[in-house]
Amino acid sequence: MGGEIDGTFMRVATDLTSVLNSDQLRIIPIVGKGSLQNLGDLLYLPGVDLALVAADVLSYAKSQNLYPDGLRKIQYICKLYNNDVHICARRDITSVSDLQAKPVNIDVQGAGTNLTARVIFKTLGIAPDFRTDEPTIAQDKLRRGEIAANVYLGGKPVRLFATTPADTNLHFLSVPSNEALEKTYLPGGLFTHADYPTLIPEDQTVETVGVGVTLAVFDWPLGSVRYRNLVTFVDTFFTKFPELLKPPHHPVWHDVNLAAAQPGWTRFKPASDWLAQHARLTTAAAISAPAEARFDKFLARRGIPLTPAQRDATLQYFQQQRLQDQ
Repeated sequence: MGGEIDGTFMRVATDLTSVLNSDQLRIIPIVGKGSLQNLGDLLYLPGVDLALVAADVLSYAKSQNLYPDGLRKIQYICKLYNNDVHICARRDITSVSDLQAKPVNIDVQGAGTNLTARVIFKTLGIAPDFRTDEPTIAQDKLRRGEIAANVYLGGKPVRLFATTPADTNLHFLSVPSNEALEKTYLPGGLFTHADYPTLIPEDQTVETVGVGVTLAVFDWPLGSVRYRNLVTFVDTFFTKFPELLKPPHHPVWHDVNLAAAQPGWTRFKPASDWLAQHARLTTAAAISAPAEARFDKFLARRGIPLTPAQRDATLQYFQQQRLQDQ
C-alpha cells in the first residue's frame, strides 16, 4: 500500500516493483490515501501485506483506541527515510505563526500529513482554518490565492513542489524545532535551492522537522503462504537494496539504514533474523577494518562519489557476493 499518485510513498512503492519483481516475487503497488488509512488497509483490506506508514501513526492509533484488536499484528521490516514537513505558502505569509486563523490545506482525512499537521500546529499553539483537499488541488488553490498555505509531508524532493513554475510568488516556511516537537518529531531537516530551485533562492535554506517512515507488515501466521511470501520479500529486498540507490530511483533511498531501529515498533522476525545472520556472516568471513579501508581507497582512486548510505550498501553487497562465492 503506497500513497497518493504523485507522492513519495507511491514513488518508493514503484521503486520496489522495478527492483524486486521477478518470476518468484511480484510486488503490486496500490494507490493509497495516507498513513492512517494505510494502517487500516494493512489490517483489513484483502490482499495487502505491506504498507508505507509514518511512524507516529501507530502511537496515534493506540492513543485513540483505533483497531484495538489488530494493532498487535502490525510490525515493521525496516525504518525507511524521514518524511519532511513542507509548508508552501504565499509570499505575504512569512512565518508559521502568520497562519493563525488562515485557510491552510493539510491533505485529505486519513492521510499522514493531515494527522501530523494537526499535531504540529497544536504543539506550536497555532490554530489555522484547516482545509482537506487533495494536495495537487490545494496547490492550484494556493497559486490562485484562495488559501494561505499547503502542507505536505514527503521525502525531498517532492515532485508537487519541485515542478512548481518560477515566479509563482510562493515559498516555503521554516518549521524550527523546539523541545515540545522533539518529543515526537525529528529536528534538523533542511531544504535547499538544489531541492526546490523555483521556491528557494540559491543562497538560502529552509529549516524543517520530520517524521520517520516505516515499511510496515502484517504478521501472518508462521508457515502460512502469506508469511512465506513475506520471508521471500525480506530476503529479496535486503539482498537487492543496493540497486535502489541507483538512478532513476528516488533519492530518499540514500537515507535508509536497514538495521536502524524504529522506536515503539516490533520488527518482523524474518527481518531481524536476516540482519542477525548478515552480521554473523560478515564476522565469520573476517571482513575487517583493513578490508573496508581498501574498499574506500578503491572508491577514491576511481573517483566514485557515494553518499554514506550508498557506500555502506555497496560494501554490504560485495561482502555478501564474496561469501556466496566461497
